[in-house]
Amino acid sequence: MRKTWCAAFAAVLLLSRATLAADPGVLMAGVGMYDIIPNDNRSAALHVQYRFADGFGEAGAFRGLKPLTGGMVNTDKGAFGFAGFATPIRLTRTVELEPSAGVGAHHKGDSTFLGGTFQFHLGLGVSRRFGDGFRLGVDLTHISNARIHKKNRGTNILLATFGWEIR
Repeated sequence: MRKTWCAAFAAVLLLSRATLAADPGVLMAGVGMYDIIPNDNRSAALHVQYRFADGFGEAGAFRGLKPLTGGMVNTDKGAFGFAGFATPIRLTRTVELEPSAGVGAHHKGDSTFLGGTFQFHLGLGVSRRFGDGFRLGVDLTHISNARIHKKNRGTNILLATFGWEIR
């Protein structure tokens, strides 16, 4: 049975190679406010992430499921590194909506205690392309442990984003 599952998984990967989405990678940097809701421990935040060019399942406006990795620091010495997937959706020729989700590790520093190291990352961004591969946008990110730790405080980060498409 195990060999059957492994063979099926390998076949899906090989066949999926033909449906790779042909978009550029996107390096995105953001600056904004950490802990906007419930806002009892606000601090400035810097966020950097990279969305890989290769993804699976492009279909029309849906640009495919793309690997994503990134990190965030705030002025209270808090940090968060994560990896996951983004699903960019082209709304117009220049505007893109990008929901994302992943898992990561949180370091509290003097920042908000989120219940433990292991956390989940949810993001929703919208950006507009200008010229040849430059993007401006806004991003809302939520970090929470989804109740896998005793305390599930969670935090929300609002960012202005600047991106560069990498071909």
